[in-house]
Amino acid sequence: RLVLKREIPVRKVLSALLPQILQQIAFPKTMRWDGTGTRFARPVRWLVALYGPQVVPGTFGTLKAGRQTYPNRRLGDKPVTVKNTSSYFSLLSKLGVQLEQGASFRRENNEPDKLNCPKKEALRRKLETMARKLGGRLPDENTEEFEWLINVATFLAEDPVVADGSFLPEYLDLPPEVLATSMAKHLKLFSIRARDSDELLPRFLAVLEGQPGKPATVIANVERILEARFTDARFFWKEDTSMRLETKVSQLEKVVFHEKLGSVAERIPRLEKLMDSIVDHVGLQADVLIGLKDAAKLCKADLVTQMVREFPSLQGIIGAHYAKEEGELDIVTGPIREHYRPRTAADPVPQTVLGAVLSLADRVDMLTGYFGAGFQPTGSADPYGLRRQALGFVRILLSPPQGVSFVGLSIDRLFDRSIQSWGSRIAIDPVTLKKELRVFLRERFEWLVARQEPDDRELVAAVLVAGDDDLAGAQERLKILRGLWADSSAGRRSVLERAAKVAERTARMVKAAKEEDGLGSVDQNLFQEAAEKKLWEAWNRISPVVQEEIQHRRWARAVEAYSALYPEVHAFFEKVFVMGKDPSLRRNRLAFIHEIHRSLAEGFADLSKLPLSGME
Repeated sequence: RLVLKREIPVRKVLSALLPQILQQIAFPKTMRWDGTGTRFARPVRWLVALYGPQVVPGTFGTLKAGRQTYPNRRLGDKPVTVKNTSSYFSLLSKLGVQLEQGASFRRENNEPDKLNCPKKEALRRKLETMARKLGGRLPDENTEEFEWLINVATFLAEDPVVADGSFLPEYLDLPPEVLATSMAKHLKLFSIRARDSDELLPRFLAVLEGQPGKPATVIANVERILEARFTDARFFWKEDTSMRLETKVSQLEKVVFHEKLGSVAERIPRLEKLMDSIVDHVGLQADVLIGLKDAAKLCKADLVTQMVREFPSLQGIIGAHYAKEEGELDIVTGPIREHYRPRTAADPVPQTVLGAVLSLADRVDMLTGYFGAGFQPTGSADPYGLRRQALGFVRILLSPPQGVSFVGLSIDRLFDRSIQSWGSRIAIDPVTLKKELRVFLRERFEWLVARQEPDDRELVAAVLVAGDDDLAGAQERLKILRGLWADSSAGRRSVLERAAKVAERTARMVKAAKEEDGLGSVDQNLFQEAAEKKLWEAWNRISPVVQEEIQHRRWARAVEAYSALYPEVHAFFEKVFVMGKDPSLRRNRLAFIHEIHRSLAEGFADLSKLPLSGME
């Protein structure tokens, strides 16, 4: 084998990569500005590319890379020469440009560059400080909306400065979500909430480009535009509340869910049927069920309101406000508000039982419809957000409202009911469809668990062998297995190791058994060796105990009982040749081993998948 080594100058490598890197930066919308057809979010005016003190030759459109940059627009438009990379960040800071907004920049000696504080976090601190001075606080910083707004503000301003303004308190009679969303969407303003509640203060924070010469004039203009926006929002509110929410339900027939999947109105009866299946498992009182039915009927009605047309992100939230305005109780308004949760991975799951039930039904119906119409996500595209919907479904199962458990809730039965409700609109074989959906949810479960505990992949694989139809139950079994795995006491560790060794040795034979045609049941009269007879006696003694413990979900005790088989299993494999020539003896022994293995693997977890060291 001949290996040829060749040294290539770094500048030459970077020169070839430069246009590729720039072209691979993705934006929702791009534009062209010269004859080359090069696309970017905005026209690129100049290009600086350095390696140490040397220019990296490269092009992007008609531009050629160089060492000249420009200051903030407020400081002039004369070009400035960048001597080398080590002085680049400090130079930009002097030019009124805060460039870096990600992780802290550090020099080779690992000392932070004080001139280069993370831009986004610096802006966050300015906003928090100003909000405290005004007697309030920023909204929940963990929400997708806040993260979007602070990202926009970070990138819009080269030298961000925070200023405060106010609006008329009379607008506070509108829902706080309406005011905050209007401020963020139209003017990129940050709302301020009271320190000890979620009520809004009649103040806001604006992120400006540098310190303006006349700040009072700038803020006055912002306040004037904001008042016009709030006036529009009040008009939407009055128009929407002039008719009861129930009267808007019929208009959902004109709202297309998808051209192949009918209207939003058609979803309502399907949601009601799915909720019946979930409620049968949870067990709710009759008066609560009436509220849930009303919530299902009204949950999509706000899609035809003027407020949601203006602010789509408020769907569900506005519906709950309108329902409350009409006198509906919390058992109706709560599920309407919560049934879209969680919208993102960081969004909280529903906190009420009815909200969780309606959200689960909504996601099952959506997943069944889109998968059934052939719109499964691909590796690079998920236009309908089905991964997000599935992840939300799993999160609700694993983190139910207080006092409720979804352990035992069959995903198969839910999709059976859903497929039946969709009827002829399903274009895929129901068996295939259900299998695809099960795999899809299983992958989301594995991703979620791996995110929480990256080192538990083998444990997750072990519990999923016992089934993925009940994901809440799988989490319960995983919790027990984690406890057994983490228990470092000699006795408990020894129990798990012996049980895992039984599973490991029997698992090898289970693989061999797949090549046999029909193992049938175990016939004790065919046992010849003393070791197999002794194992059969031990199994008859221990098996009922294992099954009883599994049936009562006492997993740890089931593992302990199962581990008692280890001496006889070890002796069996030492003295009995399982794969003998006699087919009846071979199949009988394989059937016996298969029965031992699946008793725990299919009821709790396949411990053969655990990375335990061998025991002889």
